Amino acid sequence: MAKVFLFHAECPKGEMFDDHQVEALSEQGWVDSPAKLDLPEEDKTPKLTQDQIDRARPDDLVGLVKSMGFKVMTELELTAEINKAAAGASPAGIETFSDEELIAEAERRGLKQSAEDAEALNELQDRFNEDPESLNKDELVALGNNGFKLGLRSNMKEATLIEKINAAMNEAA
Repeated sequence: MAKVFLFHAECPKGEMFDDHQVEALSEQGWVDSPAKLDLPEEDKTPKLTQDQIDRARPDDLVGLVKSMGFKVMTELELTAEINKAAAGASPAGIETFSDEELIAEAERRGLKQSAEDAEALNELQDRFNEDPESLNKDELVALGNNGFKLGLRSNMKEATLIEKINAAMNEAA
């Protein structure tokens, strides 16, 4: 279950809620950013002089930042929080996809041939087996590349295409 940080005029520093509570809370005036709250202006005059800031130790600065309403974490604490949040998230596994979606994605990526493509390839191979010269260059290139992954190009001679396809067929047999 995801967590959401929301802010309210009575709680301007914010609070953490479950994501399913957001709709009900937003009706009560909770918002996702303190900037959306209509709060009175704070006194913006600096509380420290420049000399005090220059002489401040890191612990003093952390305390100052915390007093302003910020959360301060070490790099290690931040990494732990990220890991904790990632462990709670449930990534979409392959089990969540339907068979049709998986097949469509495999075809889109060229990992699986559709039934029509396989049928057209079989027809080209049958025609090639009967008479290789009956296929034009584009059909020879399609047969060699789609059927045998030969990397043929249409600027090759037909005789070269036929020779490479024959060699691939003999090797496959």
